[in-house]
Amino acid sequence: MNIFLPRRPESAMARIDSGAATHVGRRPNNEDSYCRRPELGFFAVADGLGGHEGGEVASQLVLSTVADFLAAQVDPEQSALSTPGEPGGGPESLIVQAVRLAHQEVHARQCGKLSMMASTLTSVLLRDGEAVVCNLGDSRTFLVRGGLLRRLTRDHTVLAEMEEAGLDTSNPFAVMHRNSLTGAVGMEASVDPECTRVALQPGDVLVLASDGLYEPVPPDLMVRLLDQGGSAQEMAERLVIEAYNRGGTDNITGVVVRVQEVG
Repeated sequence: MNIFLPRRPESAMARIDSGAATHVGRRPNNEDSYCRRPELGFFAVADGLGGHEGGEVASQLVLSTVADFLAAQVDPEQSALSTPGEPGGGPESLIVQAVRLAHQEVHARQCGKLSMMASTLTSVLLRDGEAVVCNLGDSRTFLVRGGLLRRLTRDHTVLAEMEEAGLDTSNPFAVMHRNSLTGAVGMEASVDPECTRVALQPGDVLVLASDGLYEPVPPDLMVRLLDQGGSAQEMAERLVIEAYNRGGTDNITGVVVRVQEVG
């Protein structure tokens, strides 16, 4: 699908192609979810946790809440996302507000079988020729440009925090807790997602992935698979199939956003 991103009249314009794919992997059910809303310039992947039922509910609830919030901000006169009037308002402020609302929604439904549910989130909001990347947890967003892959997000895990602190990650504690999250939507009393902004160029490819995708498919292989071309949908399906064929046991989800033109 080729679309023109919502923008203000004076803003740079990007034409993109997007696709998404998910697979249950070798799990009994799929707790991953994805959101592809090109009319909002919004794309996201969420990986739920909290048991058989809780993870699926959490990931879907987070994405639907964020997307609905963004849709409610659309300016019908400009066909663009409006931004808060507060100081420092902008697309980062908009997406953080949406994630905090999703956090509240998850907390409000944490009872019974859903008492431990939460979800990772990695998302991209395209605006004015740029990508605003928002992340919480260990789902990741990558940028592939000129045959090189760059990771745009930081994991919120015990292992990642130990690495950043310069601690030994080969000890039994680190090995045991390497995938333990230190942040997720719905996990703590409050939520503070990280955001970064990247200027887009023609030919850029953004890949949003759950850990079930990026762990079996290393960066060099991911680049080679994307270089095989085709539509963004074909790229997403190719990545997911490769992760499964390489023995991936987790749920596998990927969203691909290919920038065709900017300006």
